[in-house]
Amino acid sequence: MHTRLLLILIAGLWLPLSAAAEKPALWFPVGEKMTFAVSWGPWTVGYSTVWTEWIEEDGRELLAIRVRSRSTSFLDKIFPVDDFLESVVDPVTFLPLRFYKQLSEGRYRLREVTTFDHHKQRAYWQHLLRDSQEDFEIQADTRDLLSFMFFMRSQEWEEHKCYYFQVMADEKLYDLHVIVDDYEELQLPQFGKVRSLKMQPQAAFHGLFVRVGRLQVWVSDDERCLLTAGLASLPFPIGTIRVMLKDVEGPGDDFWVKLPAAKR
Repeated sequence: MHTRLLLILIAGLWLPLSAAAEKPALWFPVGEKMTFAVSWGPWTVGYSTVWTEWIEEDGRELLAIRVRSRSTSFLDKIFPVDDFLESVVDPVTFLPLRFYKQLSEGRYRLREVTTFDHHKQRAYWQHLLRDSQEDFEIQADTRDLLSFMFFMRSQEWEEHKCYYFQVMADEKLYDLHVIVDDYEELQLPQFGKVRSLKMQPQAAFHGLFVRVGRLQVWVSDDERCLLTAGLASLPFPIGTIRVMLKDVEGPGDDFWVKLPAAKR
């Protein structure tokens, strides 16, 4: 009798722990790492690396989405860039818990963090260099830029339609309209022709989208829904900035990671 009770107790303790250890299935492989080349005219001026990984905080398994953008030696001479963004996400709800931004662009420096309380529908922003802070109202499903970009990969898009969202950036909520155009065949140097859906996001986010000019992005027509290319037309004297997917690493056995090493 005592042995049976002991076994039941052990099972009761073990089962919740086992269930908690199971990570939710997502629409992209965690551990995925993507590298993008950033070009201005004939020059490659920088590279951006986007990757995901599991982290543990206060006994919780969370998802970290990170971006590191650095200028090449060509641009370093006139305008060095070294930016880092991180979104820590609850993988069950796919809502952000914390968004961290650190920018180093020329002489400009910024370090800030935003924490989210979706139950109270409040976000708390802090400028870490000036020690200033404020809080503001959010929606029940408000996301920062990074978590929103990965959330978009789970959505189904139809050609010639316009979609509306709200996204948190620069300690504010912004309206974001995504105009969906047509499918196109993009020629990627490392991957060949990739069928991609053309979209035009319209918003005004510091460090990503621009208030003046035009932004176009292309997303692969497959299960991963990867950003394959981007094109930003900015006012003089900057002109056109191009972003192109250069490499994909991490788990999986699909076209993206099976690419022969000689082509990488």
